[in-house]
Amino acid sequence: ALVGGGVSWYLLSRPGPEGTVAAYVAAWTSGDYASLDPLSTTGQAAELHTAVAENLGVESVEVTTGEAVVDGGQATVPFTAALDLSGTGTWSYEGELPLLRVDGEWKVDFSPAALHPALGPGQVLARSDVWGERGRVRAADGTPVDTPDVSGSIQMIVGEVGPATADDVAELGPAYREGDPVGRSGIQRSHQERLAGTPTTVIQVVEEGAEPAAEPDDPAVVATLEGTPGQDVTLSIDLEVQQAAAAAIIGQDKATALVAIRPSTGEVLAVANVPGGFNRALEGQYAPGSTFKIISYDALFGAGLSPDAALDCAETVDVGGWTFKNAGDAAYGAQSVTEAFATSCNTALISEVADRLDGASLTAAAERYGFNRDLDLGVPALSPSFPTPDGATALAAASIGQGQVLTSPLHMATVPAAVADGNWRPPVLVTDPAPAGLPEPAPVADADRLRAMMRAVVTSGTAKDVGFTGEVHGKTGTAEYGAYVEGEEMSAHGWFVGFEGDVAFAVIVEDGQSGAKAAAPLARRFLEGL
Repeated sequence: ALVGGGVSWYLLSRPGPEGTVAAYVAAWTSGDYASLDPLSTTGQAAELHTAVAENLGVESVEVTTGEAVVDGGQATVPFTAALDLSGTGTWSYEGELPLLRVDGEWKVDFSPAALHPALGPGQVLARSDVWGERGRVRAADGTPVDTPDVSGSIQMIVGEVGPATADDVAELGPAYREGDPVGRSGIQRSHQERLAGTPTTVIQVVEEGAEPAAEPDDPAVVATLEGTPGQDVTLSIDLEVQQAAAAAIIGQDKATALVAIRPSTGEVLAVANVPGGFNRALEGQYAPGSTFKIISYDALFGAGLSPDAALDCAETVDVGGWTFKNAGDAAYGAQSVTEAFATSCNTALISEVADRLDGASLTAAAERYGFNRDLDLGVPALSPSFPTPDGATALAAASIGQGQVLTSPLHMATVPAAVADGNWRPPVLVTDPAPAGLPEPAPVADADRLRAMMRAVVTSGTAKDVGFTGEVHGKTGTAEYGAYVEGEEMSAHGWFVGFEGDVAFAVIVEDGQSGAKAAAPLARRFLEGL
């Protein structure tokens, strides 16, 4: 072996120094610095190479060598080294390896100058970095939103910039020093590299153990690598839509969130939370309640349910030994599919689910709408979860958005958006740089039927008394939570999801008890503000 397991006597004892040079370069470029000392005369090569690599943040090395000039038992070999430096780029320089023939073997006559010609005894290379202007985070129209006067919900998305800590420096690399401005949260953190740009890096000679100078004297400087300023990051947030969302929920005395999405692209238009301090619009986890029925009916249509079928909205239905009922103990009797959806009849839906679906088929439908995947916004966001129901009772509960189903307002806004556009698309928050690796839109085969059903919710169903104007489509939801106690009403969150034109939305009011009474009026106020 050339390095790592002992040096081949045959290779090193050849008449010319080429074998030693090849082994030395192989150890250098592979980062196997411990193997440099057996190839040199002094036993100091490993320590100095290691120190320089750590000081400069060397990520990779390429070395090309020229023809050896041999003079008896001495030789020199010119080389060009290209060092890829963390956070900066590639630095190239030329040097020369001196060699001696010792006891019949060629060795590198190592001194600091063999690593870089500017180095003398007791010296090492180090770097200092000066960062340029940081990029801005902007709304869709180019307005900066990385300022303290924007809403708290937008501030949580944008995040904060603060001084780098020791842990930050360890993560980000030698281009950073403690105290340098770095993104600490949100977009500022996830897009730190783009927003920061690259620093102007000064490579300098310093005495061993000394810190590099921020402004070194010219004789100490061996190279300056010019940096680049940071680039902006553009969000999909539409400030007019954002204002309408914030105005719709301001003054709420219960925790509330509203998210708006553009169905044709998946772009997030607005994110609003009351109170501030926690981005429940993106990170909150809730059962979707009856808003999930959009997905359940889509699954039923795929399993053969006719839109003209006659359903029975009984007062109760027993599945697997568990009794399910409707809100307010309602019983509507014979209903069309659209009527059962519009009135949010649990028992009619569950009866069809029990006959036509199983855990795998309902899970497949949920996953077509983004469940069981990371949303990858660039900021923290809940990954919606739909565990495959185990048994008939769990299947029935999941079909009405209860059981173990978990979602967020952000994710639930993508569901009516999918119906509006005819394709489920993942939500997109950052538009520049353009998102990479987005999945292909997932077609909604029965979008036309679902649109008509969602329209009926507003015109003749659970939201008919809310006072919507225009062509609003929606679905109310009441999502129970907490421990079940027989004979007692459970606490519940209120949902309303829907769309009008190319704006889809989801509203949740924690402990709102009724989607129609708590959440839908906020959706109406939001749409009126557009």
